[in-house]
Amino acid sequence: MIEEENIPSTDELSDDLLDEDDEALESKLQQFATDELGEIPNAEITENPSVFATAAPETTVDTKANAAAAATLEKISGLIAESTALKEQLDERKQQYLRLYADFENFRKRTERDKEEQEGTITSKILKKILPVVDDFERAQLQISPKTDGEASIHRSYQSVYKQLLKCLKETGVARMECTGQEFDPNFHEAIMQEASTEYDEGIITEELRPGYLVSDDRVLRHALVKVSSGRVDGVDSAADLDNGEASSSSDNS
Repeated sequence: MIEEENIPSTDELSDDLLDEDDEALESKLQQFATDELGEIPNAEITENPSVFATAAPETTVDTKANAAAAATLEKISGLIAESTALKEQLDERKQQYLRLYADFENFRKRTERDKEEQEGTITSKILKKILPVVDDFERAQLQISPKTDGEASIHRSYQSVYKQLLKCLKETGVARMECTGQEFDPNFHEAIMQEASTEYDEGIITEELRPGYLVSDDRVLRHALVKVSSGRVDGVDSAADLDNGEASSSSDNS
């Protein structure tokens, strides 16, 4: 029986095998197999390699390296597949986030727009109710002529209220239209009368009968009531003759 201390270890044998050529490697392997398995003859090992393959150690350096490389490649392949799946999942979640963000932005803008429109509508309704009060102040200013100190004091008092009211309207963004001498525009003006004019051509506003107002974004708060020229005539007499002629024609037709 071969003593244990004379048998080289597997690691020692592997180191030695790396430094040998093919013939020396084969010889050493046969010698190692003979030493390890003394009961198997050399001839049987040579004639039947399967016996040697069975008897030889399975964990040689090359086998370990190949097994480690295969395991590493398998692990890398698994990691690549896992990374690809995670990337696809991330792209899907990113697309979902972008769609949700776009929907939210559209909702936010639509809500703000609706809120502004609602506020503008409410403001316009309130301002429209104030405008007749302004008209009353202006008519009173034209019709009242203070004759005593007391009447003058009262006149100044309500005029100060009128000025304060105009100041508040201006700060709110309300502006009065300039109509006289402007071309008639149905988007801003409402014509209730048309007559010949010695000063303005046809389609030009000759007189403002009720003032019109705009809000800050050029929206019409109230249309202006105006008188529009039907055409220019020469001189006051011609305008009077024209009016008389139209009146005569109307009476004849009747």
